[in-house]
Amino acid sequence: MKILRLIFSKWSISALAFLVQVAAIVLIILFAANYLIWFQIFFLVVGIVVFFFIINRWQNTDYKIPWLFLVLALPIFGTTFFLMFAQNRAKKKDVKFMLHAYEKAKPFLDQIGDPEGVKTVLGPTYQGIETYLEKTAYTFGHLNNDIKYYPVGELMWKDMLQALKGAKKYILMEYFIIDPGVMWDAIHEILVEKAKEGVTIHLLYDDVGTVGMLKTGYYKTLRKEGIDAHKFNPFRPIASNVYNNRDHRKIMVIDGEVGFTGGINLGDEYINENKRLGHWKDTGIRIKGSAVNSLISTFFFNFGLANRKEISYELYFNQKPKKYESKGYINFFGDGPTPVYTEAVGESNFINMLAVAKKTFYCTTPYLICDYRLMMAFRDAALRGVDVRIVVPHIPDKRLVFNLTRGSYKHLREAGVKIYEYTPGFVHAKMAAVDKKLAFVGTINMDFRSLTHHYECGAVMYDCECIKDINADFDEIFKISQYVDDSYKRSAGAKFVNVLFAPFRALF
Repeated sequence: MKILRLIFSKWSISALAFLVQVAAIVLIILFAANYLIWFQIFFLVVGIVVFFFIINRWQNTDYKIPWLFLVLALPIFGTTFFLMFAQNRAKKKDVKFMLHAYEKAKPFLDQIGDPEGVKTVLGPTYQGIETYLEKTAYTFGHLNNDIKYYPVGELMWKDMLQALKGAKKYILMEYFIIDPGVMWDAIHEILVEKAKEGVTIHLLYDDVGTVGMLKTGYYKTLRKEGIDAHKFNPFRPIASNVYNNRDHRKIMVIDGEVGFTGGINLGDEYINENKRLGHWKDTGIRIKGSAVNSLISTFFFNFGLANRKEISYELYFNQKPKKYESKGYINFFGDGPTPVYTEAVGESNFINMLAVAKKTFYCTTPYLICDYRLMMAFRDAALRGVDVRIVVPHIPDKRLVFNLTRGSYKHLREAGVKIYEYTPGFVHAKMAAVDKKLAFVGTINMDFRSLTHHYECGAVMYDCECIKDINADFDEIFKISQYVDDSYKRSAGAKFVNVLFAPFRALF
């Protein structure tokens, strides 16, 4: 029934209209090119201009390769598609709105900052990570926060329900996926009850991320129940590149006192109620303290784009957050497309963590389709003697992407990077740990979608008590995962597919 609903849904009709529009444009151009010599000359000139534009573009080289190939091999087709879909920049009006939102939020964030204290805690070794995030991600580090780590989604879900039940003022929620079932139904029931009690609820979900899961007008149903719900970047049948920029964040905040983030969406597979891919390994954290304000500001960046209303930040920011006895540092930050974020914040953060590693760097990612810069950072760390380990799924959710992930093994293993496949099922967790002192938990996959196009988020932590739990979890993961040793071989067919699609991996 779900497949039939998807086929006949408004979204499918819009997608079909989108494809028809693209096909019509291509057919018109090809027809004109076959019969009008001046049209061919025009596209030759445009193709040459586009070629030099791509070459001189300040952009990741890996992202240039597929477009250069298309423009050179199929000048008319490639040039047309480049002009229509190659830009990954956010719309100008969106950029203006988000930067305005940041300027309004900044005074509230500044008044709870402790830059000197953060500098003292981090020391010279790790201060560079904080400095980079301050300059690129509109955020800064916090001290005296209580942070709890969750090694599986079902444990985090239980605490999320408890926190939601205790809401008295407001609830903020931003998720890539909402899929009705045991998990969402339990949360939804609490939200409806809280709305009746007068609690303000703002909810944002990604339109493309929920395809086939929610009805097209589900947000309207939620609004009737007192929940201020919005779709992020709604899909419309207009040929455009803007649909690249999806909201892949996972954020929940209750009353400015507690926040949740990590890889866990609101669907049954994330709490292992649905085991179509075996055991679903996902992780997350709960934050209490001043760092929750960073979650709030990050949430309103994207929610504001969907809502298009001025935000009264004084109603949401906790201007006197509780100081916990817990030691350590945390910086929760957002990432996204240019020019909102002028740098590839998520990728650079991974590279910065690799750069400071002296003994160990462990990470998990569902997709390992890295650009040259990140691949070399892995290799460089391993070559200088760091024990670099990467855990990926053993059971894939996307066959082609899985094959491209395995295509990365050879170059990494040659440098000494150790690869593990999570044998019990699918690892969706996005986390890393350095020298048992530094850690990251968030939403950022190691693929081009996350590192270039999507709005993402995550938290860097140093010397927090929960890092012991993260390191213990890595120890358990390695025990039950399959180490990719010298006996690992790929079939000729898998190698051929990888060779065929590798030049276009930046588009996946």
